[in-house]
Amino acid sequence: MIKKDNTMNLEVKSNLAKLLATENITIQHNAVKTASFDVKNRVLTLPIFKQKSGDVYDMLIAHECAHALWTPYEEWQGITNSELRSYVNVIEDTRIDKLIQAKYPGVVKNYENGFDILEKQNFFGINGRDINKDFMIIDKINLRSKSLNRLPFMFAPKDKEWLVKVDAVKTFKDVLTLAKEMLDWQKDQVDQMAKLPDFHTNSVIKNYDLGDDEDDFDDEDSIDGQGDNSDADQNDDDADEKNDFNNFGDEEADDQKDTKQNGKSQSDDNTKDEEEENKGEATHHAKGAGGDDKPRLLKAITDDSFTQKSESLLDDKNKGYRYGKVPTPNFKDGESALTSYKTWLKDMNDYRIKQRQYSNIAKYDTYLDNSYKKFMNENKKTVMYLVKEFEMKKSAQAYKRASQDKTGIIDPLKLPQYKYSDDIFKKLTIIPDGKNHGMMMLLDWSGSMADVLFDTVKQLINLVEFCRKVNIPYEVYFFTSERKYNRDYDSPTTSWSRKTGEFMFDDFNLVNCVSHRMNKKVADLALKTLYHMGMYFDNRYTRKYVESEDYYAQSESWGIPSEYYLGNTPLNESLIYINTLLPMFKKKYDIEKMTFITLTDGSGNYPRCDIRTSDGGKEEKDWDKTTVYQIDNKKFAERGNITEQLLKHIKKQHDVNIIGFYIIKRVRRWDLEKHVGEYKDYYDKYKKIDSMRKELTKNKAVACDSEGYDKYFLLDGKKMKVENFDMSGAEVKKGTASELKRIFGKSMANRLVSRVVLNKFIQEVA
Repeated sequence: MIKKDNTMNLEVKSNLAKLLATENITIQHNAVKTASFDVKNRVLTLPIFKQKSGDVYDMLIAHECAHALWTPYEEWQGITNSELRSYVNVIEDTRIDKLIQAKYPGVVKNYENGFDILEKQNFFGINGRDINKDFMIIDKINLRSKSLNRLPFMFAPKDKEWLVKVDAVKTFKDVLTLAKEMLDWQKDQVDQMAKLPDFHTNSVIKNYDLGDDEDDFDDEDSIDGQGDNSDADQNDDDADEKNDFNNFGDEEADDQKDTKQNGKSQSDDNTKDEEEENKGEATHHAKGAGGDDKPRLLKAITDDSFTQKSESLLDDKNKGYRYGKVPTPNFKDGESALTSYKTWLKDMNDYRIKQRQYSNIAKYDTYLDNSYKKFMNENKKTVMYLVKEFEMKKSAQAYKRASQDKTGIIDPLKLPQYKYSDDIFKKLTIIPDGKNHGMMMLLDWSGSMADVLFDTVKQLINLVEFCRKVNIPYEVYFFTSERKYNRDYDSPTTSWSRKTGEFMFDDFNLVNCVSHRMNKKVADLALKTLYHMGMYFDNRYTRKYVESEDYYAQSESWGIPSEYYLGNTPLNESLIYINTLLPMFKKKYDIEKMTFITLTDGSGNYPRCDIRTSDGGKEEKDWDKTTVYQIDNKKFAERGNITEQLLKHIKKQHDVNIIGFYIIKRVRRWDLEKHVGEYKDYYDKYKKIDSMRKELTKNKAVACDSEGYDKYFLLDGKKMKVENFDMSGAEVKKGTASELKRIFGKSMANRLVSRVVLNKFIQEVA
């Protein structure tokens, strides 16, 4: 079976970033052009790439975490001049990359591999260009840092002076001072170059793009740093002087050359528009070949090229992620979704007393007592079988962990072996005590369960009786959406915390109906009450309408209060509460092996996904984005229902064994299809479905794999009744041996079927 997982491993990348930043920063993956860090709000945003290279991702994470550690937010935001900002960005990147690499040497390899991957795709715009002749000093510094000094630079004496200054910076203030000094120096070099007689014809670096957003370069003009003008063959002293000045070239001449070749000309209006666009910025003016003055922005083109090229790696199909926190359960009295068994039993008893005035419930009470006692008596053998299997499995597990120790007492029977063996001492086999077990069960109390609810309750009672017999701590809950049904939908919820940035879940109720904390009398009452509630709904669908004392007795049922009616399915909301209750339960009773059991017939409600805003309103779901939930400082992404992810979180977070009982109403191929996973070959898939269908028909249950569960049992909803055959009560006609054989065979078959399912269950619990 092939498992498919298209979800980015958000948690791993988030943890890496937090480790590098040495703080619990907020990590977000979104549809952005490049990685960035909000130093003020401590939010690291990472882009979504089409091909997720680990080295590129990790390099960006390390780089942005370095900003988080060492780049001051206020000072950086205060730089408004685009030229100065470009220089500061390059020098600051150089400073912080050195710091993060020194602090975490493991990321050095990520930097090396990440640069190589991006450089091969011309991310820095250096293909077809001479790195020693075609770039200003700021770009050489950028490439030297990004490549970890692995490019074949030949630095002039003046370049080396700048490199020494760059390597000497310690603080952001040093970076800002040096960036201003270097930018002023570079402007002076351009002014001096403009005065040279061959400024407009020598194209050593005239392809250097200043102020133009396009990163297409004329490779023909950049080869060997020469143009077509014969004046380029000047003496070596002039060439060296130009190289020392970084040989800043004439972009205007190139612009006019390209314009003439394309049969186009630029208007004065375009020039005015460009000047207006650059108004307010410190710009350098160099006269072009045509004599026009054109503003030139002295930015690092390698840095600009990287920014532009980064867009090609972005996954434009992924619209990004929408982040929010799962709210915290509210346990405050009168507001919590949790209802205690004392409240539940009181509600049921008060309602029963109230119904006396409307009907004669005495007959029904007698019928209920008799029906419940009969069921409990019939299931004693089933429960005791569970107990026996559990004790055997538990003893076997303890025996597997048994060890032998020498006692120090000589074994007389081994004494003759002393000449060739030193193993002459008596041994003591030590069998460790069994683990402390605990169990928590969650029953689906939704409308779709109505026709199988009574049989499911019977199975649940068997599990409770099993826990009582083996004396392990247990809690049983059922969820309902009806207890707070009359609350105004737009009024504030009370079941959850209400903080900015949290998802808005609906109110619901989680009823703690049975607990090991009850004494025997209260526990029996709780189980009988649960039995009554299940039978109340079952009578609507399965009761045979024939005239009998039982029929009329059932007709007088006092029913249940409306707040415990069947409604929708707040399974996810219940799991969030369980996520808080489980660790409390484990800690209080020192549970070593905890089992959580769900009994459902479908998936939970889809979360609303509205996020609470600071003004008390809500940010509605953006269906183009994948929702990212944060719970217990862990994240998971989910476009559909979150049940699977919540179960996975509970299992991993609290070391819990999770078992699911899923009731299906019909044993059809398409009802089983979603429970077989994904297969490459459709033949194999349907072969598996047919196999499951046969087993389900034969054994009434089949174990299968389901994400989030350790073991997942599919139960045939039509054959869930607990049958206990008693041969003594069989009426067999005299001499009909075939009839006796048939009844005996049916009895044994059902007994074996029961044991198949129970054995699988016990293997998971013990």
